[in-house]
Amino acid sequence: MSIFGGKISPNRCGAIIDVGSGSVLIAIVYSNPTEDHPQIIWSHREHAPLRNIDSLERSAKAVMTALVNSSILLDTNGRKALREFNSSLKISELQCSISAPWSYTITKTINYTQTSDFLITEELLKELTNTVELKIQSELKENESLQDLGLKVITKTNMSLTANGYHIKEPLNNSAKNLTVSQGSAVSQHHLIEALDEVHDKLLPNTSNRKISFILMLYSLTREMFNQLYDVCLLDITYEATEIGIVRDGVLSYCTHIPFGSFSLAREISEITKIPLHEAFANLHTENPYQFLDNLSAKQKQEVETMFENYTNELAQLFHETGDNLSIPRTISVHSDLSSEPIFIDIIKKAAKRAVKTDVNVTSITSEIIKKMYAKQTEDTDRKIPRDTALLLSAQFFHNQQQHQLYKHF
Repeated sequence: MSIFGGKISPNRCGAIIDVGSGSVLIAIVYSNPTEDHPQIIWSHREHAPLRNIDSLERSAKAVMTALVNSSILLDTNGRKALREFNSSLKISELQCSISAPWSYTITKTINYTQTSDFLITEELLKELTNTVELKIQSELKENESLQDLGLKVITKTNMSLTANGYHIKEPLNNSAKNLTVSQGSAVSQHHLIEALDEVHDKLLPNTSNRKISFILMLYSLTREMFNQLYDVCLLDITYEATEIGIVRDGVLSYCTHIPFGSFSLAREISEITKIPLHEAFANLHTENPYQFLDNLSAKQKQEVETMFENYTNELAQLFHETGDNLSIPRTISVHSDLSSEPIFIDIIKKAAKRAVKTDVNVTSITSEIIKKMYAKQTEDTDRKIPRDTALLLSAQFFHNQQQHQLYKHF
């Protein structure tokens, strides 16, 4: 059963929408369960204008405009590409993922313990699940900043079930003295949900309509790529936000973010150096991202280095927010633009060492997917591997939903 629940047919054609912090990706993919990865039939990324944005509200409006523009292209260019690929194929599913700061993921765990063995029944599981949901709802109500955003639940999933300390997949009618249920809920802004539902109702009314936070999707794929790794720090760096997720014993236990990403860095660089914003952004997406510093005056160079230092410190502070008394796991699974990985992996290593006082292992989830899922591709077909990392993750998540049972709704 998939993270969303319900049965899924063997061969599927779906539309994917990924709402990032500063852009919207839209794509059509075809999934054959006999293959390691899906086929990307068509894709398009619509960027919000790369300009100085002084409020979250203005940024949200820019992303909404990008969603409208990209949906128009789905209805025209996307459908045309689908007909050319296979005229008999029909889109049957719509998968929407939403990144921070537009989504917020909350996870809670409840323990049920008795002195003697008890029988695990459907009624008990339902009672525990309902209790976890109430704890999540209570946190949402108590968080005034979240209330102001007008949030609505988009995904509920039971991530883990352990009996006597062991993970189990088929709990019913088994006996245990201790039962632990972990559940995650993703919430998003109401106006964005309405906009996504409008795209669905107008363009794909006969398809299923599923939504998930990007960090939950990153968590799912990280578990599949690193199936022996139970403690890991997830890190998603987008245009306007940096989000972390803490995974303990295989369960996503805590998420938080700061509203600062690669566009944000570019704006700071542009302001200091007076170079165009797009040029500052391009400097961050090279194999030698610090090389542009050599062309700056001594004063500008110092100011840019200070800016990088401040972001590194902010990230180090973020690494201290783990939701418990423990430090971040020593392995970090990071997602960012493929061409911006050199600079962000360097910053992440520096920030993590400041937080935990030791070196950490930073791994690109994009590289792992390419290595494991696209290994059969020859040099002649390597060009078909998506360069858009969010597309790569979203498409693989869509594909894997029919093959894995990492999640189960009770």
